[in-house]
Amino acid sequence: MRLCETTTFRTAVTGFAAVLFAACGTPPPDDILLRSGPSAIVFVSEPSQHDAGRNAMESNINEFYPGTDLLLLTPISPQGELRNLTAQYTQAGISDPDDYGAAVDPEVSLDGSKILFSMKINRSARWHLYEMNTDGSGLLQLTDQTEGHDMDPAYLPSGQIIFTSTRSGIVDEYERRDSPLLHVGDRAADGRLTAIRQISFNQSHDTNPMVHSSGKVIYSRWEHLGNPNKFPLFVINPDGTRPFVMYGNHSPRESGSRVFLEARELSDGGIVCSVMERNSPFEGGAIAIIDISSSDDNLTFITPSSAPFNNTGNVTSSLYKTPHPIIDKGAPASRREKILLAMSPIPVGGEMEGEEREADYGIYVMDKDGANIRLIFNDPTRNEYDAIPVLPRDEMPAGLPNVIPQDPNVTSGLASGQTTGLFFDGNVYDRATNDGQMRPDRNHVNADGVVGEARFLRILEAVPLPKSSGMRGGPIGNTNLEKQRVVGYAPIRSDGSFSVEVPANRSLHMQTLDENGMMLVNQITWVQVMPGERRLCTGCHDSHSRDQIINDLEITEAAQVINRSTGSMYEAGFDDATLVTAHSAARTDTVDFFDRNAPSRGNTVQAVLEARCLPCHGFTNPGGPAGGLRLENLETDKAPPGNGMGETTSVYDSLTSGNRYREADGGSRDYVTDDGARRSPLMWVMFDRQLNDPDNEEYRPLTFDHTALWSIDQFGRPDPFLPANRDLLTLIEWIDAGTQYSNTVEKE
Repeated sequence: MRLCETTTFRTAVTGFAAVLFAACGTPPPDDILLRSGPSAIVFVSEPSQHDAGRNAMESNINEFYPGTDLLLLTPISPQGELRNLTAQYTQAGISDPDDYGAAVDPEVSLDGSKILFSMKINRSARWHLYEMNTDGSGLLQLTDQTEGHDMDPAYLPSGQIIFTSTRSGIVDEYERRDSPLLHVGDRAADGRLTAIRQISFNQSHDTNPMVHSSGKVIYSRWEHLGNPNKFPLFVINPDGTRPFVMYGNHSPRESGSRVFLEARELSDGGIVCSVMERNSPFEGGAIAIIDISSSDDNLTFITPSSAPFNNTGNVTSSLYKTPHPIIDKGAPASRREKILLAMSPIPVGGEMEGEEREADYGIYVMDKDGANIRLIFNDPTRNEYDAIPVLPRDEMPAGLPNVIPQDPNVTSGLASGQTTGLFFDGNVYDRATNDGQMRPDRNHVNADGVVGEARFLRILEAVPLPKSSGMRGGPIGNTNLEKQRVVGYAPIRSDGSFSVEVPANRSLHMQTLDENGMMLVNQITWVQVMPGERRLCTGCHDSHSRDQIINDLEITEAAQVINRSTGSMYEAGFDDATLVTAHSAARTDTVDFFDRNAPSRGNTVQAVLEARCLPCHGFTNPGGPAGGLRLENLETDKAPPGNGMGETTSVYDSLTSGNRYREADGGSRDYVTDDGARRSPLMWVMFDRQLNDPDNEEYRPLTFDHTALWSIDQFGRPDPFLPANRDLLTLIEWIDAGTQYSNTVEKE
């Protein structure tokens, strides 16, 4: 059905509006925002109202509904003229509606003359980026990649285009689906994108990029490094520098299960966004306003308290999504800024669970405080959402965005082919504890007399799982952490600072370590540096935009770092950054527990156990394995994968499950846990003491002192960084990296 040609459709929609507002007790207005001038909105019209399989965690590439199109409504009124802009492209030459293409993700150019969007021209096509005039003419295809999908585009004030793409070819950490990440492309002379490069290096989804008036890009990021499973808002510079959490990583408390999507900027620089639960049906929830200049608790919902769908079992009266601010010049000053949004007034949840669900999103407008909601457009046979005003950006509430020039160090790094960047942290002891982890003791006295519990830094990088069906990940093991490898190590200075040179364009995370090389605090978010970038940080804290210290940091001409407020120089600076890959304990391989495909491989945890422990914990011990702990593989453990054999071995299972370690008070726990080596009894045994408790309240002394297995340093401790103790460090790395069974990705 070509909507712009159907009179009966217009009558049906207007009649539906009259029924809705009669039920609400408010008569339909003659026009909405009409006094603002001959403005228009472009929005998505999608045949998905009876599809109950969608939820907030879906990614757009998996949500193909043939016949989805972009519609233009002029002016913004139920009586406006409706025109389908993309049916001429999504239906061209196709007779079967199931094979139609789809057009989504509209954005309007800064001068208001063009519409940027993503489209599949038919069912079997890839998602590419396109641009057209606001009347649907002059279609230009901007990307023509042969791998992955390009979506979610936005105009940058520099003339570039930022968008999400799965062209990197990896799958996410949790559901093993294509992982969209942020990319930026230049405009060639013919308008197409060229010099495209990836600027975000998360292992899960980075979506919904929005260009803030500051010039920074705000986007939604799926955080899933270990236990976190959330979708906070992040901010990044258009050149990929300084990505950082903006809102929703720790508080409010319930944000751990909330998903923050579809951020848009208000006239005061704040953010309006959709907020929903991970399993919200039809990607619907509430609409909230965030004051990004304030604390992480400043979240104001402007939709009814029954939304978002929140796992309470209560019926949700309506679902909301895709908010967009707009100025109504004809309204009183206090009511001038309004919010366009999509709403479905059909209840879901409660006793309706298990029944057939449906959604009927239409386009509405409401005041900024949520009052006076009014229908603009609804087709009861389709879902409409993602309404964008067709106006120049300077007529939008946020105004024109600033241009953030590319970091000159990154410009130089890219030009020279540099493969590393620098990362400085001013104080590892200055950290928030709302992630549930400890704050290291800066007054702790170590065995060598050095004061400060945090002594070393371990840098790990993700081992991404490729999408290719010819690759496999192997079993992860008894942990929520994903595949990773140790990149290298660096010292932490006595003032708590460090400066490291690390691989660029990688997903990295860091761990602060004690004197025994064991994890104190695990950074549970992926971080990155761009080639040549010199990145500043001041600890594990709340947010760069609200952190006063980082604004006081200055890099001197000699590449040292000074705090202007205090006048003090940090011990670490960019002048003496440690190249972590050059550390004597750096690795180029992964730490795997065992490899059934290569059972004689010598760099696995099982190989360490066999080299160090089998005289007492193997089959040859006359009295049987000491303490009942067998660390020697059974013949079935050595069998190739498949044939009904378990993927993990019996030795791995005995160490990571079953509560086989007997504590001094008679309790029990696993020998190793993903809480780290300091809290794992296997390491207590190796060091003959409880490493996380000097009182040894849970440690059960043994008749054999296992420190005899290792070389002892001048301070009477088995230093894992001694070359002779490489096996001990391998055990520590395996536990601190999450006790994964396998970190490799191999050919099938």
